[in-house]
Amino acid sequence: MLIITAYEFIKRYAHYRSELACIAALDDRTLYDIGHSRTELCALAWRRAGLAAH
Repeated sequence: MLIITAYEFIKRYAHYRSELACIAALDDRTLYDIGHSRTELCALAWRRAGLAAH
């Protein structure tokens, strides 16, 4: 059980890093157009990684 939980967390973290890199590459204008600011990037990437992990 613990191994499965650890594996799921590592998988989600890998998705998080990938999402964060993609979102961070956007310019401020594009972020504004989609309704987000640069200060929200970590939270946004973590939410998207959780969706991708399922």
